[in-house]
Amino acid sequence: MNSLVQDILVYLITFIAVAYLVNKFLLPSRFKLFTPRKPNAACGKNDCGCH
Repeated sequence: MNSLVQDILVYLITFIAVAYLVNKFLLPSRFKLFTPRKPNAACGKNDCGCH
């Protein structure tokens, strides 16, 4: 029983790590998950100091 729980945890952590790396390095920016969206309304009108 204990071995079964350990196996499930190892597979779950491995899946989460691989999903994170794929999201971080392989996906184009428009498909990325969990990235904060930058509001671009103020940057075009005046110098907001964001660049």
